[in-house]
Amino acid sequence: MKPTGRRKLEILCDAIILIAALLLALLLILIQSFEGFRLWGKIFLTAAILCCAGACIDLIRLSVRRRNASGVLRPRGNRAEASPFTVRELVLLDEGNKPLKSWSLTGRTSMIIGRKNQDEEVDVDLGDCEYGAFIEPQHALLNFSRERWYLEDISEENGVRVKKAEDGGIYRLSGRPCEVGAGDVIYIANTQMLLT
Repeated sequence: MKPTGRRKLEILCDAIILIAALLLALLLILIQSFEGFRLWGKIFLTAAILCCAGACIDLIRLSVRRRNASGVLRPRGNRAEASPFTVRELVLLDEGNKPLKSWSLTGRTSMIIGRKNQDEEVDVDLGDCEYGAFIEPQHALLNFSRERWYLEDISEENGVRVKKAEDGGIYRLSGRPCEVGAGDVIYIANTQMLLT
């Protein structure tokens, strides 16, 4: 998943602060030789160095947080032990966020979410849910690829939304699969499903 607009703005601001502070430090080093600027030059040079250090630390923090959230730094090996973000189960929640039903994802590579009918089978049947009438026979698809789960909206009308655990934002899926992980909540026609 790409960084959010806020994260991009934070990175841009930190980069601008870093460049400005470096230029100020360079300028202050060059004018240190003038008699009247020695004391103030040292004060401003110290401030510029502190700004550079702060901007570098924040850029590193943002970079590490982004990598951890997107799963880039996940170790390889046994999926069950590889990461705290490993998804093992899809849990249907009621309106009070209490679990109603669950489906195991262990050993699965694909799951069709929808409403069972005589023509089409689904792996996750939401037909008997409160909003079941708004759920299409094949509404969404969960696929496992390269150690990650991806959610795809295959509905024609009502769509799919995901509340991401990493930032709390709710995103509407459109046109391409979205990486999902533990703690994310899938919304299909006001039906909530938690990935655990």
